[in-house]
Amino acid sequence: MNPLNTTEMLQKQMDNIKKSNNVTLPADDGRAFMQDVVASGDTLKKLNYYAAKSANGAIEMLGVKKRRLKEHKGILTTPDGTDHAEERSVPFSLVPVYTDAWFENDNVYYTARSRGQNVEDIIASMIQQQFGADLQDLAFNGDKSSTDAFIKLDDGFLKLARTNADTIKHDVTGAVKLADLQAVPTKVAAEQLRAGRFVWIMGRLTHAALQAEVIARETALADVVLVEGRLAKIHGYDIEVVDHIVEDTVLFTPLENLTVVTGFDVQYSRTGEGPEAMAKQATYHFVLSSVDFVIRTPKALVYIDADVTP
Repeated sequence: MNPLNTTEMLQKQMDNIKKSNNVTLPADDGRAFMQDVVASGDTLKKLNYYAAKSANGAIEMLGVKKRRLKEHKGILTTPDGTDHAEERSVPFSLVPVYTDAWFENDNVYYTARSRGQNVEDIIASMIQQQFGADLQDLAFNGDKSSTDAFIKLDDGFLKLARTNADTIKHDVTGAVKLADLQAVPTKVAAEQLRAGRFVWIMGRLTHAALQAEVIARETALADVVLVEGRLAKIHGYDIEVVDHIVEDTVLFTPLENLTVVTGFDVQYSRTGEGPEAMAKQATYHFVLSSVDFVIRTPKALVYIDADVTP
């Protein structure tokens, strides 16, 4: 393509995004947008994801069904499937949240030109990455009782695990040590251990401290796995390191036991008009949706921290 045409095309795109626009995305587009938001989070994208169709609803618990095979007796077969207690659903209630940002015109223009992308695609990507980073932070650290404006938006997985009567609590003294984790898997019922692939979920500093503890040992033990000097497994279970999660707190659960629920609609507004936009030489973008976080099966989760009641 002729560079002149590319420049002209980008300028037309820039002129277009400066025009005020306020829309609610069609349902399919809204779900796709929020799915991309979730996919932008390193850990968030590995969790269970549910696109809600209403502000309040329920999702299925983590399946632990077993011994479902039966003898087929031809025409004498009776379709007597039973309702298993493990198939109960867990409720969610969406919380409205928004993200907004000013994007400088020059930055957007030169980023689009260097990547060879559409200007609107560049902005959507920037918003999704920002939204995703915040959503992952809130998903683990959220606490409605907090005084922090961000943290109190919704209860995240740590708060849900700490306060749910059915989750397993494992008390430790001070910082989490390898010895503290040795007894954790045996606290989970066998049928729950079969429900999914359990992992240790922790922050970077906690992981670094456990890794340093292993390296400092005089002899190697079989309870951990080091891959190129990095602590990769503890007692046979993988480790998921989460950015910004509260340190010295560890969750032991399948990643699919933690569910991110996103809203059934997405409102998008933008403007590059008015004196403020002119002074900033930027466009303002606002995205409104809704989210909630759910532990599908609390009995399949161990919360490890100091000062918790086992």
